[in-house]
Amino acid sequence: MSHSVERHLEVAPDVYDVQIRRFVPGYEEMLEEVAGALLEHLPGGAGRIVDLGAGTGALSQTIAARLPAAQLTLVDVDAAMLAEAEARLAAHRARIELRRASFTDALPECDAAVASLSLHHIHAPNDKSDMYRNVLRALRPGGVFVNADATVPTAPALAEPIRRRWAAHLVEHGDTQAQAFERFAQWATEDRYFGIDEELEMLRQAGFVEIDVRWRVGPSTVIVARRSS
Repeated sequence: MSHSVERHLEVAPDVYDVQIRRFVPGYEEMLEEVAGALLEHLPGGAGRIVDLGAGTGALSQTIAARLPAAQLTLVDVDAAMLAEAEARLAAHRARIELRRASFTDALPECDAAVASLSLHHIHAPNDKSDMYRNVLRALRPGGVFVNADATVPTAPALAEPIRRRWAAHLVEHGDTQAQAFERFAQWATEDRYFGIDEELEMLRQAGFVEIDVRWRVGPSTVIVARRSS
């Protein structure tokens, strides 16, 4: 449990929420899409939701506001980020559980699992399929998994336009073109972005059958997968 956002992104936990908007196109809309998917799949917006790699709790905060009947378990290996999440979610503390653990550890039984910009830390396709299988085991029948992350196609002719769009977002928020591509190289030391087709295949290998790409802006993507009833 040694991953540190501060070390990886060179961003302290207390300023992460400002910086992540500089780094990720459509960040706030992406979180709203996750919450919207949960509202569509959870009767009455109720149930237990596990937030995988919860970070500072931005996604859980969005969910808590949109689904006031839901209970949330925040899972993260970074203690500093969990501390930020606890402070952020103070108004919802009675229905929040904080758990310092890896999302590859056994997960609590739940009605939904979500992730935002956390699962790209898994590099090997087999390991990612195993992690998705871990999520599937935790979901109750009819449960839903909603993953918000960056996706980049494998084919260079398709990947390059996505990277240029992503770089343009970084430039719009203060980077030079050279700095933007330097960030990509630095992030690649810990991150791996698969293409959407690869993500769908890994979900299928894990046992998910009902899968949909709900939303995409540049690299930012929201994928929904249901466990069969």
